[in-house]
Amino acid sequence: MKWPCAAQACRRPALWTLLGQCEQCHRHFCGEHAVSTLHTCLTTEEIDTIYVSGDESKLRKLNASRRTAGEKALSALIDSIDGNALRKRAETLRHGMKCTVSLPAADQAYLNTDVVGGRHYHGFIMFEDGKVWLARFRLPNHNAPPVEERNFDRRSEFATYRYLAEAAAAVPVARVYDYADDEDPSNAVGAGYILVEKLAGKPLDWYEANQAQKEKFMRQLADIYTQLEKCPLGALGRLQLSSSLAGQPEVGTAFFDYDSNGRAVPFGPFDNTDDYYKALIQHKMGLIKTGEIAPSAPLDQYLVYRSLLDCLPRNEQGPFFLRHVDSRDVNFLVDTDYNITGIIDWELAIVTAKGAAFQSPLLLYDLGELYHEGLSTPSEDEKRLATILREETETKSDELSAWVAQKLHFRVDQVIETNPEAGENFTRVFGGWWKAAMGEQAFDWDVWYRNALEKYGDGGFAPSTVR
Repeated sequence: MKWPCAAQACRRPALWTLLGQCEQCHRHFCGEHAVSTLHTCLTTEEIDTIYVSGDESKLRKLNASRRTAGEKALSALIDSIDGNALRKRAETLRHGMKCTVSLPAADQAYLNTDVVGGRHYHGFIMFEDGKVWLARFRLPNHNAPPVEERNFDRRSEFATYRYLAEAAAAVPVARVYDYADDEDPSNAVGAGYILVEKLAGKPLDWYEANQAQKEKFMRQLADIYTQLEKCPLGALGRLQLSSSLAGQPEVGTAFFDYDSNGRAVPFGPFDNTDDYYKALIQHKMGLIKTGEIAPSAPLDQYLVYRSLLDCLPRNEQGPFFLRHVDSRDVNFLVDTDYNITGIIDWELAIVTAKGAAFQSPLLLYDLGELYHEGLSTPSEDEKRLATILREETETKSDELSAWVAQKLHFRVDQVIETNPEAGENFTRVFGGWWKAAMGEQAFDWDVWYRNALEKYGDGGFAPSTVR
C-alpha cells in the first residue's frame, strides 16, 4: 500500500494512478472513493471535458482552483525551509564565501518556470564572487511518493550527476555539492534538498528552432550518445552513492513496491532485461489484485500484461547504460547559438539495456501519432539523428543509429504505465506495441481480447465495467 485512502473509515489502498491522486485537494483515494460523493473535487475526466469544451468561465474557475491548490503546497514547502540554515550550509561548503538566499514566495513562484519545474521548487543561492547555486526541493504535491522513495530519488539524482561528472565529463551537466533527506533530524534546513550549480542557457524549444539550429543540436546530441556509450555499467537499476565514501556511484534498486504497512520494498538491481521486465509486470499485476491500478477494467489490464510477458524485447545481459527518462526539450539548456550548455532533471534516470538507453529522445518523437493513431514510426528528426550517428560522427556507429530509429523498449514502457482510465489511449498504445511486436499492419481490440481471454483466462478478475 503506497498510500491509504483518505476517505474516512476506508481501509483500502489508494490508487497509484492519477485517478486517485487529486491535484485539487492533494489527497489520495481508492478506486471507489475517487469518484464518490465523499470526494467532491472534479474528476480527471471532468477536467479534460472542460479543457476540450473551451468554456472560458469554467476554465477560469478550474485554473483558479488549480492555482490555489498549487500555491498552498508551495507555501507549505517554503515554510518548512530554514533559509538561514541553508545560507550557512552553502557558505560552509564554499569555505566561508558569503552568500544570500532567495526563496521566492508561492504567488511569485507558481507560474515562474525558473523557480518551479515539473516536480521541483528552486531557491537561489548567490555568492559574493558571482557564482549562483540552486537549492532543489521536491514539491509536496499530489503525486509525490512517500518519504522513503522521495529520499531515494534525491540520492539517485545526486549520484547520477556525480557519476556523469567523473565518468562522462564530455556530457554537459551541472556540478552538485550537497544533498539532505526529508524528515532527517540532522538536516538543519528542514526539507530535503540538492545543492546544484546553476547553468547558463535557456530551455530548448524544439518547435521554435529552425532547421539549421536543429541540425546543430542533433550533432551535439550524437556526440553525447557516443560519450555515454563509453561508460558501460554492470547491472540494471538506478544509481546510488557508493557505500564506500571514495567509491564511484553504483547501481541499486530499479523500482519499489509497498507492503501492507506502507514500507517500501525494493526490486533490483537486475543482471538482465528479462528479469527486470518480468518483475515489473508481476508487480503491476499484484497492484491490479489489490485494487491500486485499473479499478474499472482489471481484466483488460491483466490480459495486456499477460500478452507483454509472452513477447518481451530480446533479453539483454549487459553491459548497461545510463538513460535520461524525461528527455523532453525543456530539459536541454542551450545558448543563443544552440550550443548545449546542460542537460538537467536526471531524477528518474535509470541504468538500462543498450536498446533502451540509446533510443531517440522524447523531443524528437511524434507523440500525436503515438497517442492518436497508435503508431510510432520514426519521425524525420529521428531519421536524421540516426543518419548522423551512422555516417557523420567520429565513431560512425551503425549500432547506435539502429537503436535511435527503434522504439521497442519505449513502446513496452508505455504499455506498462498506461492504464484503462486513459480511455482510448490505453487501447491505442497497446495496439501500437502489438503491431510492432507481431509484425502486423492492423489491430482489432475486440478480436485480440477474445483470443487473449481464451488463451490466458480471466485471472480471477471480473469483466470490465467500462469498455
